[in-house]
Amino acid sequence: MVMRRLIPLLLVLIVVVSGCLFKPPAEVKFSIDKTLVRPGGTIHVMILVNNTGKVGLTGATLVLGDDSFQILQEPKFPEILPVGDAVQLVWILRAPIKPGVYNLKLSLELTDELKRSWTGFYGQFRVTVSSEAGPSDEVEMNVEVPEVIEGGEAANLTVIIKNKLDVPIELRDLSFNLFNGMKVVSAGALPASIDGNDEVRVRYTVRAPYAYREGYISAILKYAISGAEGSTVKSFPLKVVWEPWNQSTEVLKKAYGLKYHWVTDEYIVDGYWMERYNSTSNFNRTEFRNMTLRIIRSAKSEPQAAEAIYSWMMRTYSLGDTTSTLEPDKILPQDRISYAEAQILITAMLRSIDVPARIVTLYNGTDCTMRPMTEFYTADGWYIVDVKHGFVGSVDDYLASPYFPKVYQLVTRDGFRIVAQAPATLQGHEHVDVTGDFLANLEDRLLKKVTERLRPELRSKLMLVMNNLDENERLYALFLFASAPSEEDLNRVLSEYSTGKIEQDVKTMYEFYKNMTWRDDFTRYWKIFAGEV
Repeated sequence: MVMRRLIPLLLVLIVVVSGCLFKPPAEVKFSIDKTLVRPGGTIHVMILVNNTGKVGLTGATLVLGDDSFQILQEPKFPEILPVGDAVQLVWILRAPIKPGVYNLKLSLELTDELKRSWTGFYGQFRVTVSSEAGPSDEVEMNVEVPEVIEGGEAANLTVIIKNKLDVPIELRDLSFNLFNGMKVVSAGALPASIDGNDEVRVRYTVRAPYAYREGYISAILKYAISGAEGSTVKSFPLKVVWEPWNQSTEVLKKAYGLKYHWVTDEYIVDGYWMERYNSTSNFNRTEFRNMTLRIIRSAKSEPQAAEAIYSWMMRTYSLGDTTSTLEPDKILPQDRISYAEAQILITAMLRSIDVPARIVTLYNGTDCTMRPMTEFYTADGWYIVDVKHGFVGSVDDYLASPYFPKVYQLVTRDGFRIVAQAPATLQGHEHVDVTGDFLANLEDRLLKKVTERLRPELRSKLMLVMNNLDENERLYALFLFASAPSEEDLNRVLSEYSTGKIEQDVKTMYEFYKNMTWRDDFTRYWKIFAGEV
């Protein structure tokens, strides 16, 4: 009788000790740079994530336990944090406006390559918000850097470290959290120590990406005083502007590489279009340039320029379905144009200001004129302008829009291909199959976009739902969630519905609609899911 009771207990103990039940996938250490801050001031939350699990980690979400604090900027997690590697992440928080003593509770949620969520990582700090808050009484760090950098430009960055104590401070490490695509190309030597009441200056050179960036970059100093370790963080605002229309051909070729030919190509659509509409799509880039520059005016990047051109077009033209010409010069003076003509005109205008641009369409093996859109290239990848649906954004944002599910169905069920028009001789069909660019890792890309739109506390709920659906149901669920009219609608419904209800409703709707022809705008199905119709 005694043995029967002891054996199960012994087995449980063996399993727990061996780490089979609750072994966490990472070691996580929380720290903040200050516990005394001015009202509305900034606090840096530093989290060291060491992957001690069995698979790579793909994301980290910080959840604040006090709504009085706001996240100003989140760090970029590596594409994959391999087993055995560690990463230092820095979140920038805005402190409450109202003075007082706050209990800042932090929770970190990690995701791995198997799409599993891991929780149970917590930090807690007592933060005093006071107008009497002053600088650190140990180490002060400042950074000298230009406020604005041109894309592709190298800039000097000088870090000034002041020891405000009477005793020496040992300097362990100085690192940076930079913008995506920004790199340190040269670095001065960090001294081993600073004498009491002394300072050192360390110079770095950073190179900006060929892209627009705006936000904060951070310098992270780790030091020790008599063996006791400490750290301090300094964040500073920076803007990178990228105006390809003000750059030389040499710089543009460096920035766009093999994509540069989408600036200089003579034609916009191929010979099939020419035969169908008895028109060609060549145009004079120089004639279009001056007009386009007036339209984009204060734009500081390719996406901002595309937004300006799209807005101008919506103010200038009435849109319909009848295409009369493919020539940008003849489209321009009209007051009523087709959606296809609008896409051709936008593509011509973007090329005229040195932005790589092309027409993307659906192709059924015969006709390559269906559902035309404009794609333009940036350092962050391709972007889309879809005039018919009023969409301007990255390809991944387009995948997570209500207008892609129909395209997906046409491709996967009806055999269509997504092609980029690449004419050189106007000898019939001349296009490049880019279907793979849209469908590769589709579920992961959709999941990332939907997760970004959710409040942090709902992200684990989403993963629970996803893990209980099969592959087709997961994709359908993501199409539904991505088609919510607003982030507020998405968060409200996923907050109110139980995981069981979400799973069951997704399964029911998928079974009912999977063999039907989907609507052009998937928002209709979201409204059914949300109980609005």
